[in-house]
Amino acid sequence: MPLNPTTLSHIFLKIDSKLIYSFSGAQKITSQNLKIFFKTNKLSNPRLAIQITKKAVKLAVLRNKIRRLVREDFRSDAATMSNIDLLVVISKKISSNKHEISDILMQEWKLSKKSLPQL
Repeated sequence: MPLNPTTLSHIFLKIDSKLIYSFSGAQKITSQNLKIFFKTNKLSNPRLAIQITKKAVKLAVLRNKIRRLVREDFRSDAATMSNIDLLVVISKKISSNKHEISDILMQEWKLSKKSLPQL
């Protein structure tokens, strides 16, 4: 069952200091280049926030591409996920060719997403 368009606009969270503080006690999944913090919410849909530092990915074009790819993948699976808030943090410098960075991070995102518990 796909989510309706009004719900889609509310599944992505804006990064600010209050949001990051709210995830301070959350559970996390750590992979080589990214961390996923997760906690349950009281809504009927999952939500996602993405934080990519400039130190990790220098080019803004790549940072935005990674955000778009992760959001699209999340959007496709949002209907099957439980009510959970996710914060994806990419803060570790990735030493790879700039054309391979988004592929590496998407593979890690998909593997980490599979290990999320069904809350």
